[in-house]
Amino acid sequence: MVDRDAHFMNIALEIALAGRGAVEPNPMVGAVIARGEVELGRGHHERFGGPHAEINAISAARRNGVDITGATMYVTLEPCCHHGKTPPCTDAIIASGIARVVVAMVDPDEQVSGVGIETLRGAGVRVDVGLCRREGERLLRAYRKLRKTKRPWVICKWAQTSDGYLALAPGCGRWISCPESRRRVHELRWGCDGILVGISTVLADDPLLTDRSGRPRARGPLRRIVLDSHLRLPADCQLIETASDAPVIVATSIGAELRARQALSVRGAELLELPACNAGVDIEALLDELGRRQYTRLLVEGGAKVLSSFIEARLADELFVFVSPQTAGADGTSPKPPKFDITVLSERLSMPAPSETPSGSDMLLNYCF
Repeated sequence: MVDRDAHFMNIALEIALAGRGAVEPNPMVGAVIARGEVELGRGHHERFGGPHAEINAISAARRNGVDITGATMYVTLEPCCHHGKTPPCTDAIIASGIARVVVAMVDPDEQVSGVGIETLRGAGVRVDVGLCRREGERLLRAYRKLRKTKRPWVICKWAQTSDGYLALAPGCGRWISCPESRRRVHELRWGCDGILVGISTVLADDPLLTDRSGRPRARGPLRRIVLDSHLRLPADCQLIETASDAPVIVATSIGAELRARQALSVRGAELLELPACNAGVDIEALLDELGRRQYTRLLVEGGAKVLSSFIEARLADELFVFVSPQTAGADGTSPKPPKFDITVLSERLSMPAPSETPSGSDMLLNYCF
């Protein structure tokens, strides 16, 4: 029984992943209906506002002409019990005649939490909770954080040389990381709602900060956010030049200079005025605002100062660090590039051990807190 249950729940967890990037800020969910060893139908939450996984699994079984009365449903998240963009899944499950529901984890959403399970039990459906709970929680860690803290999951990403520098010496080339790592970065951007850098990065590199993964974005273009407490963002930079194609949010201090605000606003940037702190813009206030806007994931790609501000304040949930075999290449006569060495940082902050994955000629270190 346990092995069979685990088998079908693992299928549900696997198919749930297909909803990533299309269902947020709602959760990725998978569901499988089975009788004994035989699968009768499966489904996942495919798009925001669309039918939930449970409904899609029931519909799949019905399309195949299968009677699911007395069957078991395996679902990665507690079925919803309220009217939102779709009717309650609990009603559909009860009406279908399903006799048993196996749930990986309770929904942290206060409208559902525990109520969906009790609704099913009150209708005579047997409900077992907790199978593959850790896997379910890992799958939905960004959703869980948004529901519990009202803030997005924060991912800090950077590339560094093997000796801990964030750039190569002048004349040694532009790219630290290899093509495979750069491809992975765009996949990472694709899965996020916003990408954030500091004003120093914009002034130094004039980046576009777009998602060039080639994959469709169900929630619209990637929002580009700049921390700029004194509004130094040039009105002719690439971000502003492309603001009509992809939103630009300039997070600045309350009371920033009026003329600069007007110059950026007229070019299509959104000015987000936030409280100031010693380091500039209050990033906790920014995270609160992005949570109110239902951002599920925020990618921080700033330089050493911005990265440090998130990591030192324990506001980063995950790190992606691409370590190149190259060294900085400084010859001792030119200024050294900025240094931000993950080895030193992890020892000082007692970080957990990372997972290590080859990425072309680089090594990708993934830390999750």
